[in-house]
Amino acid sequence: MDAIILQENIEGLLSLVRMLLPDGGSAGCVYLDDLSALQRSIHEKINDLYSQRGETPEQDATLCLAILQGYNVSMYANPEDEDRKRSVLQRSLTLLDALPPSLLKQQLSAVCHGMQELCETN
Repeated sequence: MDAIILQENIEGLLSLVRMLLPDGGSAGCVYLDDLSALQRSIHEKINDLYSQRGETPEQDATLCLAILQGYNVSMYANPEDEDRKRSVLQRSLTLLDALPPSLLKQQLSAVCHGMQELCETN
């Protein structure tokens, strides 16, 4: 996948995810009728992006961040998704060592540590 198209797809997933986050862009409300469609769109985008890799460590970290945040807001849960989530988490932890200090590194680190805690309690 071309780097520009990949970046557009990453931004598309992040935009959908933000709609479900408490401080997201949906002004605090997602109508019930839209929730199922939004969840389905997030899950489809995660599946489309899962096998992709960024051309730079920063783009790959942004991709991992988007996927992990997508899993965080997703209501879908199946064994395959759990395996994929763990795989992206491991990839993200490896990327953290390669990233220079930045906001992206802080965000990815926070999401990774939060997911590690969840994985340990389950």
